[in-house]
Amino acid sequence: MSNRSSAPGASGADLYAVLGVSPEADLKTIRSAYRRQARDSHPDRGGSAEEFHRVQAAWEVLRSEAARAAYDSTRTDGRAAHSVGPDDVDAVRYGPARTWAAPAARSRGGYERGAQRSASGNAHLPPEYRPDLSDSRPLSLSLTSQRVHGEFRSQGLFSRGRIQRRHARTIEVLQRHVLDELPAARLFNDVLLEPQAGGHRRERTARRRGNSGDRAEHVLVCGDMLTVIFSLEVPTPAASWDGQVLRAAGRGLALPDLAAQARQLRETLMQRLLDERGHEVLLTVDHQVILHSPDGGLLSPVVETTRGGGSPPLAVARAARRIVGQLAASSQANVVDRHLLAILRDQLSSPEEGS
Repeated sequence: MSNRSSAPGASGADLYAVLGVSPEADLKTIRSAYRRQARDSHPDRGGSAEEFHRVQAAWEVLRSEAARAAYDSTRTDGRAAHSVGPDDVDAVRYGPARTWAAPAARSRGGYERGAQRSASGNAHLPPEYRPDLSDSRPLSLSLTSQRVHGEFRSQGLFSRGRIQRRHARTIEVLQRHVLDELPAARLFNDVLLEPQAGGHRRERTARRRGNSGDRAEHVLVCGDMLTVIFSLEVPTPAASWDGQVLRAAGRGLALPDLAAQARQLRETLMQRLLDERGHEVLLTVDHQVILHSPDGGLLSPVVETTRGGGSPPLAVARAARRIVGQLAASSQANVVDRHLLAILRDQLSSPEEGS
């Protein structure tokens, strides 16, 4: 008899039992157990999509310090504190929705992780895949579970250095402070805004020659919410924002029109989903400029807002907190829309080699 649960959605689950570890296990132990269970349960090795789904869902919660703390609180509040044997596990959902906040006292490198979760409480639930993983379509199981998609390609000697460092820093920030907070969130890098027909290598090469204004640097998707992100390194500890122009060191810094990018991408994705997959979805979009300091500080530069209008550019910590709060506000914050992920991968300027 299998020691894994049946279809997710029933109550009474224990995520630690799904991975076969103790609730006191450290992250290293949990990671090792996850890799072993994911390998053994993968359909390519004789497992099933349902088994692979349950293992992945358990890992998405237990890998995150904040999500694990929220789950642990449900295990000890009288609703899920009973002992669960290996053959009794029948789900990975762990109780009713509830409001919670990550403990503000915890920090990474000075970043206060105090982002409020939505009243729906769905953001910290194990991911719910639509359509479920009983079929490898519209996206393979491995790519569905992959949290970061796409990469930036160097286009010559002068594109290296600072730009590459900025991209790498932004991806790291989004992984550590957004993806680790939201189990269903996925990050796409270098996303084309105009409709794309698909994934031939020759077509991808042509895409990279396009104007940089025709693409978004980073796109976060969580449920039915999209956030378009641009990052910039600011050489001073302070800057000002008048609703249209960011000023630092006495000069204006050029920013792309992220609101227009977000609207264009939403239109492209919704139309492609409807035309190609018969999948009608209403997407909500937002945008954010993340400001990096040269010394890697998470709370600088400090931005003085002199006039309202638009989402102000923010230093790393404040930007990440705003992004998490905005994405978590969706009632579908635990949903992974596999149709949407597949279309977004088609929009990548440079998908990973071998994908």
